[in-house]
Amino acid sequence: MSRKIVYEHVDVFTTKPFGGNQLAVFEKPGKLKKTQMQLIAREINFSETTFIFPPKDKEADAKVRIFTPAEEIPFAGHPVLGTAFVILSNKKGKKPSGLELELDSGKISIDVIKSNKTETRLSMNQPVPKFGSALMNRGQAARAVGIKNFDLLGGGVISNGLDFLIIEARDSEVIGQANLNIEEAINVMARHKVIGIYLFARTENPKINIHARFFAPTLSVMEDPATGSAAGALGGYLARILKFPAELKLMISQGKEMGRPSLLQTDVHCDRGMVQKVQVAGSIVRVGEGTISMP
Repeated sequence: MSRKIVYEHVDVFTTKPFGGNQLAVFEKPGKLKKTQMQLIAREINFSETTFIFPPKDKEADAKVRIFTPAEEIPFAGHPVLGTAFVILSNKKGKKPSGLELELDSGKISIDVIKSNKTETRLSMNQPVPKFGSALMNRGQAARAVGIKNFDLLGGGVISNGLDFLIIEARDSEVIGQANLNIEEAINVMARHKVIGIYLFARTENPKINIHARFFAPTLSVMEDPATGSAAGALGGYLARILKFPAELKLMISQGKEMGRPSLLQTDVHCDRGMVQKVQVAGSIVRVGEGTISMP
């Protein structure tokens, strides 16, 4: 006899359903093997699917495992915020002001910024980014994302639990015209030892000062509509370029080209020439629920 497992479907980094980044959250998955969780994530085929378990660390509220359609990953942004939203929404009695989630990469703290009938907005503290190698081959990187060499301004590898290749483009128009070359992208990612390419441009709009896109073909994510972990990595990248200002605030537009507009906020705090703290925030909405039948 098959066992039915319920999941909640939420959209992250949006205030409206059918925008942002989709997430399936299994709050009570029961006993599942890693292979079963991977099959479920592949079947649902969102950028990520999460499974909630009791924590090993007594100070944490829950243990969360994160799966892309291709593999399990130790950390990601929108799955953390979306999973925290589900846990908080289903708590009975007085709602806490925050949570501690246990991931394979370590503990992550989440704070409630706003929670009412019209909007829930959460913030997560991310690992401080570590700076890796500079962009190795501008021409190959430009071909990987389908832009011209002179439209690529620079880039480098940043790690915050996941390794990203950050590439800066000349402007938002270039971002909109980018077109992933899967073979070249996989070669570039292998050369830099990263999980994906985060292409961004600075804008003149003070309310939304970054336009970005993210590609991770080796994770079976051809394009991601909102990437919270990469947004945090970008904060570290720009903080170094801008010579570590005391505070740096980014409002990042992503997902427009996919028809899933998303808005991510990154706050970076620096001191004495070093990044000290990175926070990524966004709104989350509940879309619905579903069931998976496990044989």
